[in-house]
Amino acid sequence: MKKCNYRMKKIALVMLLIMTLGVANAQNVNDVPPAQVMDADEYYNPNGKRVYALLSESPQLFSTKVKVSIDFGQSTSWLGSMSESRLVDKDGKEIKFNSMIDAMNYMSQFGWRFAQAYVVPSGSGGKSSDISVGGTVYWVLCKDVDDYSQISEGFTTKAQQRAR
Repeated sequence: MKKCNYRMKKIALVMLLIMTLGVANAQNVNDVPPAQVMDADEYYNPNGKRVYALLSESPQLFSTKVKVSIDFGQSTSWLGSMSESRLVDKDGKEIKFNSMIDAMNYMSQFGWRFAQAYVVPSGSGGKSSDISVGGTVYWVLCKDVDDYSQISEGFTTKAQQRAR
């Protein structure tokens, strides 16, 4: 009886190994590796650089509009970093967006794509239960560029406007 049980285990192990190899081979779609199946524009940038930016909103008192700050690694002063990194129009006025989606649509004109969003809760101790009290919403965006000078192409921050 033990010999039969041992053989059954061996046969089951061999069958499992064969099935595993079959599944591992099934990862290609029509003999094309997964990296090439994905949309090449969105996931593959062999000659360029991928850069990231962080959008954060500042709700306006007595308004449904929001002002948006962008952090793409630029140098800012410690005290005015939030207001210095706000998006401004060609006249230097802070742009007020209807929502973060409105801001994302604005940024998409310049090649930025949504990567991820997260909330940092406000309140006592930063517990996840504090999200209902409020928090700051951050959106991570990405863009493929040939040169790092293209990071802020198309938009202007308050600090960039002052430097002109």
